[in-house]
Amino acid sequence: MKHVDFTDVIADALRPHGEGEVDVAALRAGTMARVRAARRRRAALVTVAAVAAFGVVVATVPRLVPEGGRGAEPGAPPSVSAAPSRPVVRAAALPSSDAPGAAQRPDTVGTDRGVLHFDVDLAAFHGTGTWWRSGRGVERGEVWTGPGGAGDYRHTATVVISQSLDTARAGGPGGETDTTPVEVTVAGRPGQTQAFPEAWGAGTTVWTLWWQPVDGLWAVVTMEAAAGDPVDAVVTAAEGVRFDRSQRCAVPIRLDSPPAGTEWESCTTAMEPAAANARSWQTGSLSFRTAAGGTLQLSYGNFSDAAVEGANFVPNRTVAGRPAMWYQGEAWQLAVPDGDGRNLFVGIRGDGVTEQDALALAAAAVFSDNLIDLSTWPARPVG
Repeated sequence: MKHVDFTDVIADALRPHGEGEVDVAALRAGTMARVRAARRRRAALVTVAAVAAFGVVVATVPRLVPEGGRGAEPGAPPSVSAAPSRPVVRAAALPSSDAPGAAQRPDTVGTDRGVLHFDVDLAAFHGTGTWWRSGRGVERGEVWTGPGGAGDYRHTATVVISQSLDTARAGGPGGETDTTPVEVTVAGRPGQTQAFPEAWGAGTTVWTLWWQPVDGLWAVVTMEAAAGDPVDAVVTAAEGVRFDRSQRCAVPIRLDSPPAGTEWESCTTAMEPAAANARSWQTGSLSFRTAAGGTLQLSYGNFSDAAVEGANFVPNRTVAGRPAMWYQGEAWQLAVPDGDGRNLFVGIRGDGVTEQDALALAAAAVFSDNLIDLSTWPARPVG
């Protein structure tokens, strides 16, 4: 699965202070088929304008055309191809953390950007790829499903945990519904689930289930309705969330400290089946925020931006002796190609961040030479 996690930057940019999360799943869904097709052609470049503008991608991503030529409607995930004849291969796992899981220490959820205090049983979600985010006061996991190499992935479920129900539910499907919540039990704990028709596009029904797996912690699972009994399916998926585990937000990047005048805001990382690609890790990002609310984000992995692809890449800066391009869409970005389809981008937006901050962050980052063995990566990407 090829996650273009600049949609996380987009979400931060679009989200007013004090409001809930933007639904990055809808933004990200339309890119999946295009990205894998490019990878198989060895181009490994995703023609997405996300890195050019933090917000322009809202218009461009849903209009990308998946393989087969069928355009995706805004907000609708691409279709999943017919199931492959070979066994389903699950996404590679993130390295485990020594930190207690959310069940043991719910008060630690959302306090350490380098740790995710939960895991998911991908079989319960019928998932083959994952995307993770550890942020301030909230942690998020997304499950993606596809046949692993056939070209189509679709976002099928989101898990959000937080000490606040409002914060956890802000990552749900959004929109209004006149359906009545259904009382359910998840691993012996009471909860509620509710249907949101067409929340992820025409012809889809999304179910959101919220409950307290332990006192002091809220969890929300949002997923497409399954064939058969959708309530039973979402409860089964919820029972596949593992709160007794913790894992590292692993990225092949190391910074000694956050950039001056900023705080570490979030870490994201994405994994796909190792059998579909020897390098199971795909993308990652580290986001930092100034006291004035500005954003500085370093992202690295298997993605690109049409604005700097091929002949469009016109070096006008250098980073550690390597050619780089500083350019502007609706926001400023620094692009540093790294070969074999990998690219480094540093984006800035808002107050308190400058071009010099972006250049300094790119120069300060140390990258792992081994992008296959996650155990060789830094135990913590920052600090």
